[in-house]
Amino acid sequence: MTVARTAPGAFRAAISGAMLFIGDGWIAAGYFIVWDLTLFLALGRDVMAYGGALAVAALVGAVSGLFLGRLIDSGRGSRAVWLAGFVLVFVIVMRAFTAGHPLLAVIANALGALVACLYVPTIMTAVYNQAKRSPCVMRFHIAAEGGWDIGVTAGLSSAALLVRRGVPIAATVLLALAGAGFVIVLLRRYYAEHGTETVDASQTQGGECAKI
Repeated sequence: MTVARTAPGAFRAAISGAMLFIGDGWIAAGYFIVWDLTLFLALGRDVMAYGGALAVAALVGAVSGLFLGRLIDSGRGSRAVWLAGFVLVFVIVMRAFTAGHPLLAVIANALGALVACLYVPTIMTAVYNQAKRSPCVMRFHIAAEGGWDIGVTAGLSSAALLVRRGVPIAATVLLALAGAGFVIVLLRRYYAEHGTETVDASQTQGGECAKI
């Protein structure tokens, strides 16, 4: 594969992907990274219990992925955005308020696999399709990944600052709500403009449902 030395319009075409990934990175900061620390503390810093919680989430993801993938594969992007957004927000809030209850924390962690089955194909379909239409796919993805780094760094920095000021670490999981709202707005706009475009989740569906 040969990459052109110049690709007029590549930067402008990559802005949409970078913006989506900034929001996604911000979500990941609270929803994944801060939550992992919160879950470990909620389970009494027991490595075996923590590993068990991850195994339960993987099992839930494997089973639910068999059923939920059809919603994405059917091309119903707008409906997928609403469903993924609702479940994502619900689980974020649940995770923030279950840190003091180990059993509920394990359930909240397992539901994360369900979110991945809905959310990841929905956002990555938009990113992949925009990349294919851009003047340079490589430049598009480099810009998008840079946006993710910005989002996750900003989210983690914000969480660290709040914890330093005395905010419980579990509460900082709620920071992910801001990223979720931002991404939902962008995805709604994308699918409103490309509602008839076939949604191809084949590149994401296989491995993402097992993630928490």
